[in-house]
Amino acid sequence: MSKAEIQAKIEFQEIIGEANEGGFQPIRFTRVKYKKSPTAHIDIRKFQRAYDDDDEDIFYPTKSGFRFPEHEFKKVLKKYSLFPSTYVHPKIIKKSFRLLENEEYESAVLQAFKTIETSIRERINAEPEELGIKLIRKAYHPENGPLTDFQLPKSEREAFTNYIAGAFGFYKNPCSHRDVELDFIEAFERIVVASDLLKKIEIKPPF
Repeated sequence: MSKAEIQAKIEFQEIIGEANEGGFQPIRFTRVKYKKSPTAHIDIRKFQRAYDDDDEDIFYPTKSGFRFPEHEFKKVLKKYSLFPSTYVHPKIIKKSFRLLENEEYESAVLQAFKTIETSIRERINAEPEELGIKLIRKAYHPENGPLTDFQLPKSEREAFTNYIAGAFGFYKNPCSHRDVELDFIEAFERIVVASDLLKKIEIKPPF
């Protein structure tokens, strides 16, 4: 089958990762959707580096590789990959990782961001009725927030306030108010954001 015939069968494709990048035989992870297939596939394949007529790099796919449905690829990642717990905050590991393992993805995200809210409330001795984004903007008000880092320029103080409030509102609030369909990767990405925020919250000691 010619290259043109193969391309005609493809609806879209994108490279999502590469090993041995820059080498003469890199391995590329490509997400491919074929026109007659209801689902996308992940193609893992060795490529051969060569040069075109202008001495520019060009890579040719080899027969050394395989592909399988994307949903099966995600199952493999989930089953055989270790959680990168070395960079996730221990409090969030405790609250969210068991839920992830049980495929309770929405609850895992909710608990991760709830940990942020609880931590802020404890650190500024906030009242119980001070919740969510209101609590965050009080704690990190760029002019007088008790947890604000005043060594930062005002523009960066404002940016961090908006970052933490925006992440909380965009990731946590939907899980609180409606059903949100998430897969493992989507949930874990949100949990990593929560972890990053919690680490920053704990940098500055409470007043």
